[in-house]
Amino acid sequence: MLSVSHRYARNRTDAEDIFQESVLKVFSYLHQLNDVEKIEWWIKRIVINEAIHFYKKNKSLVFIEDYQTVKSAEMETADIYKKMEAAEVLKVIQELPDKMRLVINLFSIEGFSHEEIAEMLGISVGTSKSNLFDARKKIKILMHEKVRGII
Repeated sequence: MLSVSHRYARNRTDAEDIFQESVLKVFSYLHQLNDVEKIEWWIKRIVINEAIHFYKKNKSLVFIEDYQTVKSAEMETADIYKKMEAAEVLKVIQELPDKMRLVINLFSIEGFSHEEIAEMLGISVGTSKSNLFDARKKIKILMHEKVRGII
């Protein structure tokens, strides 16, 4: 749960706050769990929802509306990923603006569709796609900068 919190948080303090609230909700709603075999997904969903709630409550998330269909840009930096440790990649993701970090985590890591993300965050599908495109572009730039510092 804490590692999921870290993916959505900008720093350790925020991750711990998200984690703590998630634990409280897990215990509060444990009686509502119908299928014990799905507990891992159920808990993960609580953490994700709490991360979204945390940023809606504590931060002013501003999503840039872009109704154009944004095609996913292919990442040309496969070699960069091989040179970086997982912790370094997480740090790059944590450097993203909040809206981009939420969308890239929900889409690329959690596997939600743009329609689901739009509903969860209260944005349009086009805005979700646009923020994913911008996040990937920003990650590419940040990773190039980090790799140049490594080499």
